[in-house]
Amino acid sequence: MKTNILLAGVGGQGVLTLGLIISRAALEQGENVIMSEIHGLAQRGGSVTVEVRIGNFRAPIIPDGDVDLTIGMEPLETMRSLSRAPTGSRVIMSTEKLAPVSLSIRHEEYPDLRVLTESISDNFHLGTIDAVSVARKSGSFRAANIAILGFAIGTGWLNLSLECTRNQIRTIFSKKSLEINLKALEAGLEMGKSAQQEFVERLA
Repeated sequence: MKTNILLAGVGGQGVLTLGLIISRAALEQGENVIMSEIHGLAQRGGSVTVEVRIGNFRAPIIPDGDVDLTIGMEPLETMRSLSRAPTGSRVIMSTEKLAPVSLSIRHEEYPDLRVLTESISDNFHLGTIDAVSVARKSGSFRAANIAILGFAIGTGWLNLSLECTRNQIRTIFSKKSLEINLKALEAGLEMGKSAQQEFVERLA
C-alpha cells in the first residue's frame, strides 16, 4: 500500500488522535509510515492539519497534488485543504460545521454548506457523514474522529485492518471511553459500507 492521507479540522476535534491511530494501525499491519502535523491556534479552534504517508516514503510532507485521500473533520477546513489535492481524488468529510477562529477574526460569515458540498463534489469523489451525530448516538460527540475513521474504512478508501485499528483504539482509550469509541467505529463502518455501495451504483 502506498497512500498519502491529509487530515484536516480544527483544534479540539481529535485530528491528531485520528492521525496517530491511522499511523499506528498501519505500522501494526506491517506498513512503513511517516506522520507530520501542522497546527495553528489548536487550543482555540485554530486550523489543524495532519499528514500521514503510508508506504516507502522518506519526506514527511506530502507534495502538493499528491494527496490520495483527504479526511476533513470540518467542512470549511476540508475545502481549504483541497488546494493540495488533485482533481478527482477522494474526499471524506464530516458535515458538522464548527467555524474556525480565523473566520471570526476576519469577520467573515460561514459559507452555505450545500454550496460548499456541491463545489467539492463537482471536482472530487466525495463521501459525507455527520460524524458528530453518529458519535453522539454512540455516547459522546468527542468520538466523531473515530466515527469518520470507521466510515473511511467502510468505504474501502482507507485500506486499514479493522483488527489493527481496534487494537490501536484500545491503546488510547479505556473503560467507558473505549466502549463509546469502539461503538462509534462500528457505526461509522456500517455507514461507510452503505456509502461504498452507492458509489458503485453511481459509477455503474
